[in-house]
Amino acid sequence: MLNAVPDLPEDPALLKAMIAALQAENAKLTTTLRAHDLVVQALRLQIARLKKQAFGKSSEKIEREIAQLELALEDVLVSAAQQAPVASDQDDPDPDLAAPPSDTVPTPHHQIMARVPR
Repeated sequence: MLNAVPDLPEDPALLKAMIAALQAENAKLTTTLRAHDLVVQALRLQIARLKKQAFGKSSEKIEREIAQLELALEDVLVSAAQQAPVASDQDDPDPDLAAPPSDTVPTPHHQIMARVPR
């Protein structure tokens, strides 16, 4: 258990209040997580659409826009990771409750282009 409370009150009303507070906090965190997921999904779709359009007269402008969107996506992912609680207090994680592996974060376009020999 991440936040183990050594001395739980025996009063049922206090226990119910604690449960209600934890459920409210859980709902708030779930809502925040869903909002971040929607932003990430929208940015990825926009980047994919722009990459398809990256050929033609305005390709340089689109490449700059792709780079900016990838930076914005990276910022969102970093801020979400910083807000996530660290599970370092957990002694014995339950493998059945472990989260599925998340999608890998693609390398930003500007970093790839910096490595390409010209």
